[in-house]
Parts: sequence; C-alpha cells; structure tokens
Amino acid sequence: MKNILITGSSKGLGHGFVEYFLNQKATVYGVSRNTPNDLTGAELYHHQNIDLGNFESIESGLKELLSDVKEVDTVVLNAGLLGEIKGISDANIEEMKHLMDVNLWANKVVLDTIYGLGIDVKQVVAISSGASVNGNKGWSGYSLSKAALNMLVKLYAVEYQKTHYTALAPGLIDTGMQDYLCEKVNHEEFPSMERLKAARGTEVMPKPKEAAENIASILPKLLEHTSGSYQDVRKL
Repeated sequence: MKNILITGSSKGLGHGFVEYFLNQKATVYGVSRNTPNDLTGAELYHHQNIDLGNFESIESGLKELLSDVKEVDTVVLNAGLLGEIKGISDANIEEMKHLMDVNLWANKVVLDTIYGLGIDVKQVVAISSGASVNGNKGWSGYSLSKAALNMLVKLYAVEYQKTHYTALAPGLIDTGMQDYLCEKVNHEEFPSMERLKAARGTEVMPKPKEAAENIASILPKLLEHTSGSYQDVRKL
C-alpha cells in the first residue's frame, strides 16, 4: 500500500493524479485551497484545505494531515498559479512575488514540514513547465517562478540524497487555464499562444485525467535519471 501526497488536488492535473492513485489502491493525501467534494468520500483519500499562499497554514495543515504518516512513496508538488500573460516590463512585481510564493516558496515549506515531521520520502516530483526553459514572450512571472522551482529541486536533491527529486514538465494539458491562454490572450502580441490554440482538442493536449495517467505511469522511469534533474514528459 503506497502513500502519495499531492498538492493542488481539487482540480486539473492534481485531481487527475488523485483519481489515478486511488484507482491503484494507494492512500492519497490531498492538499488544496478548495475541497474536492467528489473525492472526499473515497475511503483512501485524506484531504486538508490549505491556502498555499499562507505559509503558516501549510505547516499547521500538513502536521494535521500527516500526523500518523511515517513514510511517503511519492510527493507530487503540483499546485501552482499561471498569473497574467504580460511583457516582462509590464509585469506587476507584486503579482510576480505572489507567483513566487505559491509556485516556489510554498513548495519549500511543504518539503521542510514533511522532513521536520521525520517522514521518509522516496520520491518528489515537482510539476515544472517548458516555460521554465523556453523564455517565450509574455510568460514573465510564471517562467521565472518555474525556473526557480527547477533549481529548488536541484538543491534539495543535493541535501536529501535518500529522496529522488525531479522537476517535471508535464507537456500541454487541457486545464482551465487554457480558456484564458487560448481565448483571452492577444495572440498577435504573444505568438506562443497560437501553438496552444492549435493543439487544443487534439491528442497533443490531453485532458487532465488522461495526462495524469500518462505521467503517473512514467514515475518509476524518472528514478533512472539523475536526482534533481529537469525532465520533460515529451522527451521521456
């Protein structure tokens, strides 16, 4: 029986991960700001409402959620925010700080709390993005926060060598944020959006449940790569 911890479990890719691992008869611990009402009745699902922008609530909430847990097989650091697509000179610093809080620093608090509880962790997978290395126009705070997440993963891998770490770009996924990216962003000003719109509705951009199944199936393969490395599912 495996123990799995997933952040951002109430919707999108995180929700897909919960469904997949519950179907595999794993015990799943979910963290999100909102309650996934369709999941809370599952016998093997344990949920804690936590606002990842509030670091104190992360620590207290995880201590309550994981009070009886001694070992976690996989931690999926999935929760994150996109922010607004803007040129870097137009991007609001306060908004970018908030993105850093949720996409970067919240993950540090999660990991520090888990280790502080004396829990053994076999594998950590932080959901990164191709935006962390591509540097396309408009992705500003999101790209910066995900690039920093890649380095956070590398640093933890050096210090916690009993845990295998990966920063993983999950590929294109048809989540709610695609409504914004494909329909509301000015595609002439930000050309990278055209590729997303063309991919939507095709096998190149699966729904969250399908994407979660595909990613979960390759988690063992990640262990073959150097701990702390950045990987892209499209190249595995």
